[in-house]
Amino acid sequence: MAKKNDSSGSTAAPLPGEPVPARGHLGVPMAVPEDARAPQSRRVRLIAAAIGGALVIALGSAAVTAVALTSPGSSTMPGMAATSAPTPVPASGPSVDTAGFPTGGPGIFTDTCRRTKTAADDPILMPGMAGASMQHDFFGNTATVADTTTKQLVGGTTGCTTSADASAYWTPVLFQNGAALAPKSTLIYWRAPIGAQRQVQTIPAGLTIIAGNENASAPQGKAVIGWSCTGADQVRLTDSPHDCAAAAKLRLVIAFPDCWDGHGLDGAKQTNVVAMTGRSCPASHPVQIPQIVLHVVYPTSSASGLTLSVGPSTQGSVDTAHADFMNGWNQAVLTADVKACVVTGTRCGPVSGPQATPRGGMKR
Repeated sequence: MAKKNDSSGSTAAPLPGEPVPARGHLGVPMAVPEDARAPQSRRVRLIAAAIGGALVIALGSAAVTAVALTSPGSSTMPGMAATSAPTPVPASGPSVDTAGFPTGGPGIFTDTCRRTKTAADDPILMPGMAGASMQHDFFGNTATVADTTTKQLVGGTTGCTTSADASAYWTPVLFQNGAALAPKSTLIYWRAPIGAQRQVQTIPAGLTIIAGNENASAPQGKAVIGWSCTGADQVRLTDSPHDCAAAAKLRLVIAFPDCWDGHGLDGAKQTNVVAMTGRSCPASHPVQIPQIVLHVVYPTSSASGLTLSVGPSTQGSVDTAHADFMNGWNQAVLTADVKACVVTGTRCGPVSGPQATPRGGMKR
């Protein structure tokens, strides 16, 4: 049985499910295909034999209304250090100045979160069971532990480029010939397909999501899990890892579902969110939210001897790649960026500072 993996290169790799030509600002392709992206598989976690082999499924949800997008308020901030203490932001949210930023493509902003630790914990699937999960690389919030909740994340200290994002992100540890490959950080895209972005609502407070299937026995498809390289070969996204040029590094790209059912916050059963089909969400999951896409770069150029953690001390197939997200954003700031960048189809580039101010242009 399996469970969950994560950095960034100098230029952006293609997003899962998108064609590689016609690259625009941020190196992101300018079109999204109509082909369907299959819903994520439901995940079940097998506890290690030491726990008795019992199957544990984390249950629970809380009623919540889809958060309406607020009109932005005002300010800009320069970039900040990778780790920063939270700074209070007015509830109304900042105003977001996107003057001169490229428009007409997929609405995008990015955030980079450094790796904060590696641990056999899983707050979504195995809450409170420290050391019983597969090994994970954690990014973002610096205090994430096995029993962390989304409420505890908000306002916490973070390793992200904006202190407004105190979310927790984690992926299973990638090994090469038995040795762990430690990524420095993960580059995170918040985006929506062209033609569908105006229906996007902000990700609700308290939401947890899982992307990918830790029990997969075959490649999951580039729309969900893709592999690429940094550098000149970045446009080639494949279902399985492939060798990179000597100076390049291997990159894992993981796309999260982007249609929410409007009430379920707990992602443990993987039923609260599904992937969009074409440019619309199904009636069962009518609320379109920004798609989160993680880019994790590993310190290797070879695809030989790769395995992923599938237990506290066991490894398995790279087909089991996946990622987890617990929302720890300052909601007012997240909503302002979603409205100004994603909904309008504006390529805002990297965000930084306490108000997640976008820098725009070609840089990340």
